[in-house]
Amino acid sequence: MAFFSSTGWRGRLRDASFRGVPFSVEDDESTFGRRVQVHEYPNRDKPWTEDLGRATRRLTINAYLVGDDYADRRDRLIGAIETAGPGALVHPQYGEMQGSIDGQVRITHSSTEGRMCRVSFQFVESG
Repeated sequence: MAFFSSTGWRGRLRDASFRGVPFSVEDDESTFGRRVQVHEYPNRDKPWTEDLGRATRRLTINAYLVGDDYADRRDRLIGAIETAGPGALVHPQYGEMQGSIDGQVRITHSSTEGRMCRVSFQFVESG
Protein backbone atom coordinates (compact mmCIF):
# COMPACT_ATOMS: atom_id res chain seq x y z
CA MET A 1 0.00 0.00 0.00
CA ALA A 2 1.44 3.38 -1.02
CA PHE A 3 1.33 6.22 1.45
CA PHE A 4 1.61 8.85 -1.26
CA SER A 5 -0.38 8.77 -4.42
CA SER A 6 -1.46 11.12 -7.18
CA THR A 7 -5.07 10.24 -6.41
CA GLY A 8 -4.98 11.43 -2.80
CA TRP A 9 -7.94 13.03 -1.10
CA ARG A 10 -7.48 16.34 -2.94
CA GLY A 11 -7.49 14.53 -6.27
CA ARG A 12 -10.86 12.96 -5.45
CA LEU A 13 -12.61 16.26 -4.68
CA ARG A 14 -15.27 17.36 -7.16
CA ASP A 15 -15.88 20.91 -8.34
CA ALA A 16 -18.80 22.29 -6.33
CA SER A 17 -21.86 23.78 -8.02
CA PHE A 18 -25.59 24.31 -7.61
CA ARG A 19 -27.74 24.05 -10.73
CA GLY A 20 -24.55 24.30 -12.78
CA VAL A 21 -23.25 27.50 -11.14
CA PRO A 22 -19.74 26.80 -9.77
CA PHE A 23 -18.41 27.95 -6.40
CA SER A 24 -15.61 27.00 -4.01
CA VAL A 25 -16.30 25.43 -0.61
CA GLU A 26 -14.42 26.78 2.40
CA ASP A 27 -16.03 24.33 4.81
CA ASP A 28 -19.24 22.44 5.35
CA GLU A 29 -21.13 20.50 7.98
CA SER A 30 -23.52 17.63 7.32
CA THR A 31 -26.09 15.79 9.41
CA PHE A 32 -27.01 12.18 8.69
CA GLY A 33 -28.68 9.45 10.69
CA ARG A 34 -31.85 7.50 11.35
CA ARG A 35 -35.32 8.61 12.40
CA VAL A 36 -36.11 6.76 15.61
CA GLN A 37 -39.22 6.89 17.78
CA VAL A 38 -38.51 6.05 21.41
CA HIS A 39 -41.34 4.31 23.31
CA GLU A 40 -41.12 4.34 27.11
CA TYR A 41 -43.43 2.31 29.32
CA PRO A 42 -44.21 2.31 33.06
CA ASN A 43 -42.32 -0.27 35.14
CA ARG A 44 -39.94 -1.00 32.30
CA ASP A 45 -36.31 0.08 32.63
CA LYS A 46 -35.43 0.05 28.95
CA PRO A 47 -37.34 1.75 26.14
CA TRP A 48 -38.32 0.19 22.84
CA THR A 49 -37.07 2.03 19.77
CA GLU A 50 -38.85 1.99 16.45
CA ASP A 51 -36.73 2.66 13.35
CA LEU A 52 -38.63 4.95 10.97
CA GLY A 53 -36.04 5.02 8.19
CA ARG A 54 -33.13 7.18 7.17
CA ALA A 55 -33.19 10.79 8.33
CA THR A 56 -33.12 13.65 5.85
CA ARG A 57 -29.60 14.61 4.87
CA ARG A 58 -28.91 18.27 5.61
CA LEU A 59 -25.79 20.19 4.66
CA THR A 60 -24.61 23.62 5.78
CA ILE A 61 -22.18 24.99 3.22
CA ASN A 62 -19.87 27.97 3.57
CA ALA A 63 -18.70 28.84 0.08
CA TYR A 64 -16.97 31.64 -1.74
CA LEU A 65 -16.73 33.09 -5.23
CA VAL A 66 -13.46 34.73 -6.21
CA GLY A 67 -12.09 36.31 -9.38
CA ASP A 68 -12.77 39.16 -11.75
CA ASP A 69 -16.11 37.55 -12.71
CA TYR A 70 -17.27 36.84 -9.14
CA ALA A 71 -20.18 39.32 -9.35
CA ASP A 72 -21.58 37.64 -12.48
CA ARG A 73 -21.30 34.19 -10.86
CA ARG A 74 -22.84 35.56 -7.65
CA ASP A 75 -25.85 36.85 -9.58
CA ARG A 76 -26.20 33.53 -11.44
CA LEU A 77 -26.01 31.66 -8.12
CA ILE A 78 -28.71 33.90 -6.62
CA GLY A 79 -30.91 33.13 -9.64
CA ALA A 80 -30.27 29.40 -9.28
CA ILE A 81 -31.09 29.52 -5.56
CA GLU A 82 -34.31 31.47 -6.13
CA THR A 83 -35.54 29.06 -8.82
CA ALA A 84 -38.45 26.95 -7.54
CA GLY A 85 -38.13 23.21 -7.07
CA PRO A 86 -35.25 20.87 -6.39
CA GLY A 87 -31.92 21.20 -8.16
CA ALA A 88 -28.60 19.41 -8.42
CA LEU A 89 -25.89 20.20 -5.89
CA VAL A 90 -22.43 18.85 -6.63
CA HIS A 91 -20.69 18.51 -3.28
CA PRO A 92 -16.88 18.16 -3.26
CA GLN A 93 -16.96 15.11 -0.97
CA TYR A 94 -20.39 13.49 -1.55
CA GLY A 95 -20.88 14.10 -5.27
CA GLU A 96 -24.20 14.99 -6.89
CA MET A 97 -27.32 15.26 -4.73
CA GLN A 98 -30.85 16.39 -5.61
CA GLY A 99 -32.55 18.79 -3.23
CA SER A 100 -33.40 22.35 -2.31
CA ILE A 101 -31.86 25.30 -0.55
CA ASP A 102 -33.57 25.54 2.85
CA GLY A 103 -34.25 28.98 4.31
CA GLN A 104 -32.24 32.14 3.92
CA VAL A 105 -28.95 32.39 2.05
CA ARG A 106 -26.30 34.74 3.43
CA ILE A 107 -23.96 36.58 1.05
CA THR A 108 -21.22 38.77 2.52
CA HIS A 109 -18.79 41.20 0.92
CA SER A 110 -15.78 42.71 2.68
CA SER A 111 -13.67 45.74 1.79
CA THR A 112 -10.61 43.76 2.91
CA GLU A 113 -11.33 40.91 0.47
CA GLY A 114 -11.58 42.33 -3.02
CA ARG A 115 -12.96 40.48 -6.04
CA MET A 116 -14.85 37.97 -3.91
CA CYS A 117 -17.90 37.24 -1.81
CA ARG A 118 -18.80 34.56 0.69
CA VAL A 119 -22.04 32.56 0.52
CA SER A 120 -23.58 30.45 3.31
CA PHE A 121 -26.62 28.22 2.84
CA GLN A 122 -28.36 25.07 3.99
CA PHE A 123 -29.20 22.32 1.53
CA VAL A 124 -31.79 19.58 2.13
CA GLU A 125 -31.89 16.47 -0.04
CA SER A 126 -35.11 15.42 -1.75
CA GLY A 127 -36.20 12.69 -4.05
